[in-house]
Amino acid sequence: MSRIYIQRDHELDNRTLRKRAERLAKQLQSEFGGNYRWEGNTVHYNYSGGIDARLTLQDADILVDVKLGVLMLMLKKRLQQEIERYLDQHLA
Repeated sequence: MSRIYIQRDHELDNRTLRKRAERLAKQLQSEFGGNYRWEGNTVHYNYSGGIDARLTLQDADILVDVKLGVLMLMLKKRLQQEIERYLDQHLA
């Protein structure tokens, strides 16, 4: 198992941040499949092919923690780049 861990500071209000996090979850679901759900300020995304991710929204930063199964190891670099690009453009 491999992990992707990213932390980004932000200056967004909670409503805007949640809306953009929702958009990211929908994008992941559209591109890779799987399901997501909210639990408090954390979006949980799961794809049975080997992705288990959490996006936690905090007052001053965003934490992304992704666990990749064996089948997803080949996509690790692409996934990390896509997540970082989205965070830099929309959330940070």
